[in-house]
Amino acid sequence: MDDVACSGSEAHMHECRHRGWGNHDCTHSRDASVRCSYGSSVVRLADGGLHFGRVEVYVYGQWGTVCDDYWDMREADVVCRQLGFTGATSPTYYAIFGRGSGPIWMDHISCGGGESSLLSCGHLGWGNHHCSHWEDAGVVCSI
Repeated sequence: MDDVACSGSEAHMHECRHRGWGNHDCTHSRDASVRCSYGSSVVRLADGGLHFGRVEVYVYGQWGTVCDDYWDMREADVVCRQLGFTGATSPTYYAIFGRGSGPIWMDHISCGGGESSLLSCGHLGWGNHHCSHWEDAGVVCSI
């Protein structure tokens, strides 16, 4: 890709305008790179306390929830570490911190456990889910 022009609202880089696949006037000395930082500003705990609550993510300018399908300790650990804790004490299920509102952004999340952000984990795609808010996932983080 060369002359890539993104608006910032694309979900994937291949959605940005560019010269066309393989059309370029570059050498590898001009390869581009990026460092992503997801920080705690895109993941939060809601309707709980400092170290526990319903997991919510900020996507496309709106906070939404995470479905508890396939939600386990690996995903909970990633969320808690992302928020600055050492890890999770437990994942929670069935909206025990209350049902969220708005979109359900993530479902069938699959983390290896070493990711620095929940957004680095696999899932069905933003807003693709087989859930309702009674299945909102949560965590209890280690303090």
